[in-house]
Amino acid sequence: MGRIVGDIGGGILPAPACDLLDRFTRELGVSFTLTDLNGTVVASTADELAGSVDEGVLAVLEESAGAAAPSGTVRQGERALAPVRLAGRTSGVLVVHRADETGPELPGVVATALGMALDFAEAASSLGRENVNPGWLLFSLLRGSRAEAQRATVVAAIYGWNLFVQRVAVAVSIRGGPRGGEDPTAVLEALLGPAAATTPFGQVDESQWVALPEYEPGQSWSRIRRFAEEVQRRLAPAAPAVTIGIGEPHLPINRVAAVRRSYREAAYAARLGARLRGPGGVYELRLLGPAAFFAPSSPSRRNLAQVVLAPLRDHPALIDTLRAYLTYDLSVATTAARLQVHRHTVRNHLERVFALTGLDPRSLEGAVQLKLALLVVTSDPDVLDPVPEVTP
Repeated sequence: MGRIVGDIGGGILPAPACDLLDRFTRELGVSFTLTDLNGTVVASTADELAGSVDEGVLAVLEESAGAAAPSGTVRQGERALAPVRLAGRTSGVLVVHRADETGPELPGVVATALGMALDFAEAASSLGRENVNPGWLLFSLLRGSRAEAQRATVVAAIYGWNLFVQRVAVAVSIRGGPRGGEDPTAVLEALLGPAAATTPFGQVDESQWVALPEYEPGQSWSRIRRFAEEVQRRLAPAAPAVTIGIGEPHLPINRVAAVRRSYREAAYAARLGARLRGPGGVYELRLLGPAAFFAPSSPSRRNLAQVVLAPLRDHPALIDTLRAYLTYDLSVATTAARLQVHRHTVRNHLERVFALTGLDPRSLEGAVQLKLALLVVTSDPDVLDPVPEVTP
């Protein structure tokens, strides 16, 4: 599913556009791409990356003799292009892939249905902004029952939250609640900036606020860390016991499960971090050491093992040495004998493990964390493949 990057002529809402294309694809068995009037992809179920330019659409637009978009359905090989109209004006172009397998009327019908649905979604969003309590909506999404969470995704789309991108939970816990100073909700909104309109955030109970900023594979993880640290800096003067937990990113294959899992990890990181190292800090699940492997769900532990062991995936000899070293009581001599290699080779491999992972297998904490990660691999060999793209 393509990622949403913006709107079209002020009329197309990101989350509903993406959701509608996904539903059309599942119901009709045909892939679609939606572009703006510059040929820029807004959403796609045909593996076209949001933000890229569809050259085929661009060519048709240029051939339209100055028109804003094709006046009707245009055939282009196995594709068909149809204008999408919002509030009576052409605002985008719908591409129907493998159109030769469908009836000739399908592109126009779907484009019309898409435009009508997005018109409704825009009106519903305006009403939703006035009548929906974002805290209640976020609570239902993250902590409600499965049925409540599923209903919340529908309301979230109307409200304008985009759950089709990968997100990370940042849980802000204020012991005893804030006492004067800046309002936590206002701080989150200010730091999210323009993205606040499509980002889920709000107060979920009397002492906890949550934000789900976007994080895509390949982005710098430090951006999430800086966001959390700035939240704490802004809130700390009025509430010294501000503890923030950061979860892990999970691909939104199941949108509800992804954000709920990251939220549970963030809440766990804040709670455990405060107990182990004291309140008033910013704690990431991945930096809690061995304690992180007691995270509340097996997918969380599996994801953490991937993060820990990812640098070793292409070095099977290092993994073999590490396994043996941890199995034989951290003995270099026994490991060398069992593997039939020189002791210097074992030491060299352990140094490389340290350099690649940042965890020293010769220290107690490093050895425990690496051992737990390898135990997860033993129960789930697929942990090492695929490996999540995480930039520290």
